[in-house]
Amino acid sequence: MLTSIRFEEYQMKKRITNEPQQPSISQFMDTCAGQYSMTHPQQKAITNALLSDLIIGCNLPLSIVENKNFRHFLTVVDRKYSPVCRRTIISKTENLAAEKRSMLKTQLSETDHVSVTVDIWSDRRMRGFLGITVHWIQKETERMQLKSKLPAFDRFKGLHTGERICEKFEAICDEYNIKDKLDYIISDNAANMRKAFTVCFPTEQAEEHDDGDHLDDPELWHDLTLEDQETVGAAMAKTQRLQCFAHTLQLVVKDGLSETKVASPSLSKLSKLSSLLHTSTTFKDVFEAEFGEQKAIPAAVITRWNSTLRQVKAVIQCDHLKLCAVLEMTGHKELLFTTREWNLLKEMVDILKPFGEATDLTQGEKIVTISAVVPSVLSLNHHLEKLKPQVCFLNGLVRSLQASLNKRFLGIFISVRMSRAEDGITAPFSDPVYLKAAALDPAFSLLWVEHHVLGSCDIKTEVTQKVKDLILQDAADPAKSEQLVTPGEEHQEDCEDGGLFAAYCKRQKKDVGKSPALQLSHYLDIADGQNALLFWAMNMQTLPSLFHVATRVLAVPACSAPVERVFSYGGIILRPHRAQMTDRLLANLVFCKCNAE
Repeated sequence: MLTSIRFEEYQMKKRITNEPQQPSISQFMDTCAGQYSMTHPQQKAITNALLSDLIIGCNLPLSIVENKNFRHFLTVVDRKYSPVCRRTIISKTENLAAEKRSMLKTQLSETDHVSVTVDIWSDRRMRGFLGITVHWIQKETERMQLKSKLPAFDRFKGLHTGERICEKFEAICDEYNIKDKLDYIISDNAANMRKAFTVCFPTEQAEEHDDGDHLDDPELWHDLTLEDQETVGAAMAKTQRLQCFAHTLQLVVKDGLSETKVASPSLSKLSKLSSLLHTSTTFKDVFEAEFGEQKAIPAAVITRWNSTLRQVKAVIQCDHLKLCAVLEMTGHKELLFTTREWNLLKEMVDILKPFGEATDLTQGEKIVTISAVVPSVLSLNHHLEKLKPQVCFLNGLVRSLQASLNKRFLGIFISVRMSRAEDGITAPFSDPVYLKAAALDPAFSLLWVEHHVLGSCDIKTEVTQKVKDLILQDAADPAKSEQLVTPGEEHQEDCEDGGLFAAYCKRQKKDVGKSPALQLSHYLDIADGQNALLFWAMNMQTLPSLFHVATRVLAVPACSAPVERVFSYGGIILRPHRAQMTDRLLANLVFCKCNAE
């Protein structure tokens, strides 16, 4: 094998050489004598760095190793280095992926609880890939770190049905031995994803609301018959699966904008103006002459509502009169914004800005995100409630947003006694993990109850106690609960050797200073806006029972953004001029990139 590779490299050197004539024997011998062998540490170090830093890290094509200019560059860097061929790099990519897969299995074997995000992506050649990211909190001596890794980016052939997704998902869980450690699965609201995890985790609980919208891939909706829909609806309340918060918030804003017709003319003009800037060089030159070369109005993306918000913010930062003058000068009077339309856009920004903040806050990968779900939802509801008497043009938008927010996050509003539960229906976002995570993040603690739960003092007290009970229920150690006694109760310990005077052994009082209830009380006293990971790293010894609960719930991602980020890497790697890349090579490159330390 080595001889074959060396011969291929020799042939490559021979093909790309720029020498006008064959080098002399003395020159050839000098060059060979001065080159590293393929097993030399420096030769291997440069080759490995070329793969990890340039091809994987910088997304350079593998063909660069056969480019004559790049090979000349390598001789300048180190004349003893022997450039390798593309085939060698592909082989090393396979080995690196296998090595990282083994390291990840070792890491996951050392943790007891994980959560995952799951989704399916199609590349530009319409090849399907199943992506899974795994998340957990790694405890170290003096710090805690939120880990996010990619166990699988695997080719997924055939129909994207729930059963086939489930089969592939379970195979990956078995490969990494994480099925028994799995706490939560976060996916988007596509019907086949919901069905997949009904198959994986069957249950007989009540119906979950059908969101009815999937904005990323319409193909994912083609697998359910009417009978399947009934089966799914009867079994989708399984607690292991959580809806993507960002996707649900996207649907809330989509509901609000679609039901607010008064904003349609302004948004239509804005969309045409953005398109004009990206298609007409004449208009762009005039626009930049007036507002500067750095000024632009980005295009909106239908699957990302905050792109519409960025578009609106960009246009209202322009001077209204100057923009009208530019449009008249270039012959686009039909795009002029009236004073009413301009003020309407400003009001829209005021309404939607907090929604953008909530979206950004819950899409991080290296920070705790799930703790922000409940405070964000309640704060958005409070924000809309305060805006009702203030808005002039978009009263309908405010009402529609609030109605959709209450519908799509009904479980949260029921949990805080701001809505009533319906018999036989499990509301979305009703899992207790959201309440526990918000309370165990010192940035929020229980402040959201006082500020954003709209109800009487009695209701707020009831909600506070409910959250405390949920945490204490998890914090209780079943193995020790049988030994617990009430505060102040005494018990008698046996002497080490018994004997004649065993009855004289002193009675010992139970130490209640470590009880979960007192730990929780102490936590609420000292929680004061600290970073969650830093706080629990400093208090893992003083609050051991709560620490155990916090490391489980705070590791859960709020949305499926981590796996969608993986797909973005895949799109970057498989650029149009690299579309002939094999699916196996693409999978290995994405896997190595996402698991780089």
